[in-house]
Amino acid sequence: MTGRIQLILPTGQNPGASTAIDSAVTLARAMGADITASVAQTRMNLPAHWLAREYAHLPVAEFNAEVAAEAQTLREAVTRAAENAGVPIRLIEILNGLGDGERAVVMAARTHDFTILGLPDFDASTRQLAEQLLFDSGRPLLALPLSRPFNLRLDTIALAWDHSEPASRVLSGGLPLLRQAKQVVVFSVLGAKKLPRAEIAQDAAEYLKSHGIDATWEMLDSQDRARGRFVMETAIARGAGLLIMGAYATLPAQEYLLGGVTVSVLNEPLLPVLMSN
Repeated sequence: MTGRIQLILPTGQNPGASTAIDSAVTLARAMGADITASVAQTRMNLPAHWLAREYAHLPVAEFNAEVAAEAQTLREAVTRAAENAGVPIRLIEILNGLGDGERAVVMAARTHDFTILGLPDFDASTRQLAEQLLFDSGRPLLALPLSRPFNLRLDTIALAWDHSEPASRVLSGGLPLLRQAKQVVVFSVLGAKKLPRAEIAQDAAEYLKSHGIDATWEMLDSQDRARGRFVMETAIARGAGLLIMGAYATLPAQEYLLGGVTVSVLNEPLLPVLMSN
């Protein structure tokens, strides 16, 4: 395969992005794809009032210098990793950070196969960017769990299938990755929502087989467990190095109020997850 992957590298993340860089480069090399690395740094501006400006000048300068140094470190790290792996790379610098800079990375995502973003647990600003990408880019998002060790592997992939429009979109967008797998496990969770019929997981598995992808299917019952965590733990228990699922198949407001699957994944991802809305 050939194509392009966007890797977003925000400054100020904790944990840092070294595992995201390694995963993106490894994935790009396996797919024969190029990488666009978008380094997003938040700069602090001086206040307008002359007295406040006088007192804030030194702290603001020190903050901006630290952010600029971290951004340079990220650029050097991703460039070095890509060159060592023989992966073509293009760098984009976003000076206004994750807030005003969301539009830039969302627009860039539209001309990439998918975007990779590392997600620390319960990181509000990074989750907000992830949601912008899901709703506005029209392309899949690969979320990586920065707060815990992980190994992005494509030999076994799990597909959480609920027959929704987002699940259908991510199934189509994820085909290049699914073709890399030796085994795909398709599962649907009973009781999660009104399913058209009990064998919908079988339909998805047969669709994958029509593309020459080895897939098995199963129907599961979460038994009143938190569905988001149940879906991720099921994928891990099946030996998957990647989970593929639709995002926000229900209204976002309902997800936040009721604790939906997408919110759970974005708040505390347990393994790499490819999502699309």
